[in-house]
Amino acid sequence: MIKERDLLEQAMALLEAQRPMLGQEATEAALAALRARLAALASRVPLERRHVTVLFGDLCGFTSLSEQMDPEDVSELMNQLWARVDAAIVRHGGRIDKHIGDAVMALWGAEGAREDDAEQAIHAALDIQAQLDSFLAGPPEGLRMRIGIHTGPVLLGVVGTLGELTVMGDTVNTASRLEQASPEGGILISHATHRHVSGAFEVEPQQPLRLKGKQEPLQVYRVTAARPRSFHRQGRGLDGIWARLVGREEESRQLRSALSTALSGAGCQRVTLTGEAGIGKSRLLGEFETWLESLPSPPRCLRGRASPEMRRHPNALLRDLFSFHLQVQESDVPSVVRARLEESFFEALGPETSSRFRAHLAGSLIGFDFSDSPLLKGTPLDEQGLRARGLAALSEYFRALLSREPMVLFLEDIHWADDSALDLLERLLQTLAPERLLVLCTARPEFFERRPQWATALHHTRLELRPLSQQDSQVLVAELLRKVESIPPALHELVVSRAEGNPFYLEELIQMLLEEGVILAEGEHWRVEPRRLTSLKVPSTLSGVLQARLDSLPALERDVLQRASVVGRIFWDEALERMGQGEEPPIPIHQALTALQERELIFEQSTPAFSGTREYIFKHAIVREVTYDTVLKRERRTFHGRIAEWLLARGGERSREHLGLIADHLEASGQGARAAVYLRRAGEEALSLFANAEARGFLDRALDVTSEADLPERYAIVAALEKVHGVLGERQAQRLDLELMEALAELLTDDRRQTEVALRRALYATEIGEITEGVEAVRKAIRLSQQTGDVASEALGHLRWGRMLRHHQGDFESARTQFERSLALAESARLEQLEVESILNLSATLNEMGDLGPSLGYILRVLPFCRAMGNRWLEFSALRHLGYVRKSLGDFTGARAELEQTLQFSRVIGYRFWECVDHCTLALVHHHLGDEPAALESAEQALRIAQEIGSPRNQGYAWMARGHVLLTLERLPEAQESFQQARRIRVETRMRHLEMESIAGLAAVALAAGERQRALGYAEELLSYLEQGSLQGVEEPFGMWLTCFRVLSDHEDPRASRVLETAHRQLQERAAKLQDEGLRRSFLAISAHRTLLEEAGRHSESSTRQGDGLA
Repeated sequence: MIKERDLLEQAMALLEAQRPMLGQEATEAALAALRARLAALASRVPLERRHVTVLFGDLCGFTSLSEQMDPEDVSELMNQLWARVDAAIVRHGGRIDKHIGDAVMALWGAEGAREDDAEQAIHAALDIQAQLDSFLAGPPEGLRMRIGIHTGPVLLGVVGTLGELTVMGDTVNTASRLEQASPEGGILISHATHRHVSGAFEVEPQQPLRLKGKQEPLQVYRVTAARPRSFHRQGRGLDGIWARLVGREEESRQLRSALSTALSGAGCQRVTLTGEAGIGKSRLLGEFETWLESLPSPPRCLRGRASPEMRRHPNALLRDLFSFHLQVQESDVPSVVRARLEESFFEALGPETSSRFRAHLAGSLIGFDFSDSPLLKGTPLDEQGLRARGLAALSEYFRALLSREPMVLFLEDIHWADDSALDLLERLLQTLAPERLLVLCTARPEFFERRPQWATALHHTRLELRPLSQQDSQVLVAELLRKVESIPPALHELVVSRAEGNPFYLEELIQMLLEEGVILAEGEHWRVEPRRLTSLKVPSTLSGVLQARLDSLPALERDVLQRASVVGRIFWDEALERMGQGEEPPIPIHQALTALQERELIFEQSTPAFSGTREYIFKHAIVREVTYDTVLKRERRTFHGRIAEWLLARGGERSREHLGLIADHLEASGQGARAAVYLRRAGEEALSLFANAEARGFLDRALDVTSEADLPERYAIVAALEKVHGVLGERQAQRLDLELMEALAELLTDDRRQTEVALRRALYATEIGEITEGVEAVRKAIRLSQQTGDVASEALGHLRWGRMLRHHQGDFESARTQFERSLALAESARLEQLEVESILNLSATLNEMGDLGPSLGYILRVLPFCRAMGNRWLEFSALRHLGYVRKSLGDFTGARAELEQTLQFSRVIGYRFWECVDHCTLALVHHHLGDEPAALESAEQALRIAQEIGSPRNQGYAWMARGHVLLTLERLPEAQESFQQARRIRVETRMRHLEMESIAGLAAVALAAGERQRALGYAEELLSYLEQGSLQGVEEPFGMWLTCFRVLSDHEDPRASRVLETAHRQLQERAAKLQDEGLRRSFLAISAHRTLLEEAGRHSESSTRQGDGLA
């Protein structure tokens, strides 16, 4: 009957539309017959109770508009406008109930309830407002629509002499009054509607409304926009019945208390809801979120959810959280993701904090594709440095957000999160400990076996959800079966006893009884078939109940659900279509998906991760697990292979973010060789994200599935593993990797691979302090690269050899030769990065050797090149070297300008090693400029950082800088302690030439304190070294000569003249190398240099006078 009624109404609407063509008389004649038929039909249509969503919309400004325009123009305008409004309603599944003057009333659920009725009604309302904005972009102005939406029970039936089907009741009246209370152009929804769509829209809680006929004020919300990616949680219910939360009053109270504690300023609070699958963790979180949104000033909410597919994929949980937060879709190209992240960081941090660079650091860390970021290019892949920088950027971002408003972080199913994400999350939360932040997580009990430290975190509460009591279970059954007039005790007992307090089990059991015909759903009146109840065999476990439901499905629905289970808990219609590609006849995918939604086995997500698809989620992870277990193994392999191909095609430019997932599907499909390639790539990607455990897992799996005969791929995998073990500091495993790489390279008779192994052996040997072994390895690498014509490897070999000579052996002349060779090779092959690195090392070596002119020339040559490359890391490295050279030349003002820039950059990227180095050098620069307070502050900062990061070399430099400043300030005991500490460190690190600098400092302190003999002892040590060694590589060699001269002069030691002559000669020789007169003057104006020149002048005059006297 309902179908016939629909046909009649459609025919009448068609006639109305053709009235201008048919004429009044013909139209009315035809309509009269249809109305009579509809009236006759109405007498046979019973009144029904239905649960519906009602939309009321009323145009504002129509009256004034009709007064300003010609009636015919008004009529044409309104017809066009209503056509758009009606189309928006129909497009979102609504049924137009009636038009009344300037108003429209529409229904969702009148002819069969759907899970997303309320959501579709709101989408329709937003669509209507968008259509009006578009339609009224020009004149006339002032025409807007107020919209009100309410969800609840109605009476559905035919009323009036025209036989119109409509709805009646308080729900209709409430929707109408919400429309009247809505602002022009606004959308108001009731709390009853809101609880069905929580998380799917941007809403603003309004002051409760007092409506006519209502004793209590009505909580309402203004809808402002749909969330492109929603975190909508489905409410517990059956066939459109929403069941209130039962038996969780105490847990709800504890959640609200945790929020109150966080808001009070007591610091970040963590709560983990734990319990078995189906116990109601997500439902409780959803209710809490709904309560949050009803607050007058709700906190900001961020959401993330882990899934079984994420367990092995680095930082997937945080990537998911930011995808929802930034409204990023998986199909968005990297440039879109980057722009969204940059915009968000800019809004939070502002431009003055280099927010763009921080966004790139954070985005790269959490797993977005920033591989071609110009800001990160050339940054050295240092495990601790880059991870620390990314974490610092994330921490600053969240602190900035929390400084404006409190926050609640929802993290669901963290038992499936990967370890790298959990490690990063724990470190992040430690930095946010003082903030107004509540972190709410859900996890299964086994999570705490895997991560016991999670439970011991500061301000953490483990909230265990236990099974519902028998009384609460009975209440829930009554809620779910409230359409059954009288629930038989046997049914009550069966459901409550079998479910054992598990709400999901209880609901699925009732759903099974509905599908088996034990409970008959007939409109608003359900009934129970006692005979079927007694004869039905009910499975004793939740898995059994779900299996029974699957077995009862029609073949088409079961097949589609099984295919969906292969994709994962979240899946897409397009992926299912790809799985059925080539099958004849084609499977009606959408027909099956619609049916599965009606059975509430799956739900459609409001906006998919991949554009142009429809996205669905299994009602519960257990449903997906049980379904997957029913898929035949041979079909699994086929389906996994097709899903891998779909992900490869769909991932596009961002496919590297899905490498692990693609590899999983390829491996499950039995494509071992292809899986190995993607597992290796996934491992390499994980290593770049510093997810070392996950990287090792991928690479170990890759090695397992790679054929032993596939030597090239096995070599590539082991090479990646060697990097992982190197980063982890697992030196024995790293050595074994190198031996295996060498063996594979020999089996492949591949000189290029053997060269790579030799270069890696050199680096490994250097890191463990085996310099002799390192030199042998690098020599081998150079020899092999020369044989194969591999210029890049040959240049890299010379570069690494030069670094060994400079940093570990103090042989600056030989280091210079190696750097010159690497530079010549890099230039010949146009290897830009190697060229720049060679120049920087060569410049630094020349500076340490005192050859300042060429050192400056190299830096001035390379700095514009670095800027043109867009490589900020190399640019600031060059700028730092320029600061060093300017300091050596006596241009302290210029040096300060450069070093303050590099210090700022070091702070921005969070690279504390270089921040420490910059502070050390700036301390000496401030000291030469006479700004001792600034110098001391920089030295203290450098020392603190060097101690915190465990850098003995930098501690030595910091103690020295501190000693020089304190000596100038005449704080002699403190200066002595500083120089003693510097000497101790330099003895321990075997830096003899730098130890001499510390001894010179101690001699200067002793001389200033009047301890002449002690000062002479130190001077004797200096003289002994100078007879055998060189002062190349020390900060201020001529200051050391001057100290030695002063101590010897104080003792009237005849060696003083020889020391002064030697120092003066070396000073003049170094100055003579400077071709530029200005640079030479600046160099000679350095305090120690100027004093040496003055002393040499006095000594010369004295000698002349003595000679004249003798004459």
